Amino acid sequence: MQDRQQFFKDTEQYRYEKVQENLVLTILEKTLVGAQIYHKVLLQLEKKYGCDLHDCYKHPSYLSTILKDQHDYSYKSITKSISQQLEIFSDAKPITIFLQAFNQ
Repeated sequence: MQDRQQFFKDTEQYRYEKVQENLVLTILEKTLVGAQIYHKVLLQLEKKYGCDLHDCYKHPSYLSTILKDQHDYSYKSITKSISQQLEIFSDAKPITIFLQAFNQ
């Protein structure tokens, strides 16, 4: 019985982490689409890092660098928007870590 309880506990934590990841990715996509740079950013991520937007959850600096380098005129407003939307979820440690890395 103990093994079964541990299995469900581990599975529940995995699901919660995936929900956090999907939340961050949804906010990133929504913000980039709203700024009309979604496809440009995807192309630049592929070209520079060989990755896509999903990789930015674990490597937020990739997205931050792309935005700084290629979209300097709108960088501050985009990063501010992303940060504000995620701030209400910052009690979750993975989201706090993401925000810290993203805003450096």
